[in-house]
Amino acid sequence: MKRPRFNEPLETPSPRSLSWPATLRDIRADRSSVAAPATLVERIARQHARAESVRAYREARATLARAAAQPLASAAGYDRRATMNLAVAIVREQMAAIIGRSYRTLIGSALKQAWAAAKAQRRAAAH
Repeated sequence: MKRPRFNEPLETPSPRSLSWPATLRDIRADRSSVAAPATLVERIARQHARAESVRAYREARATLARAAAQPLASAAGYDRRATMNLAVAIVREQMAAIIGRSYRTLIGSALKQAWAAAKAQRRAAAH
């Protein structure tokens, strides 16, 4: 840049142009980039975890089928042990399938389902 003379106006640098959409897109891309598994060991670990979750879900489904096959009620009364076993089996199956719900929230709805099934069985046995 040359030195200005006494009455000459100063040269101002041209203003930089900034594209906000492009800038924000670049910021989001920097934040949300999830790297692929870097190593073979990491890929194998993910595959084993996936296989383990599938195995746990199948086991929970089998337990639920066994619990659902038990008689929950008769004309004489309710079998509370079988009802609780059914509720716990429902919770285990849902916890294996759904991530992020607590046991406390699941057991409440499972007990309602189990008692509804027991009442239906008792009504069916009475008729």
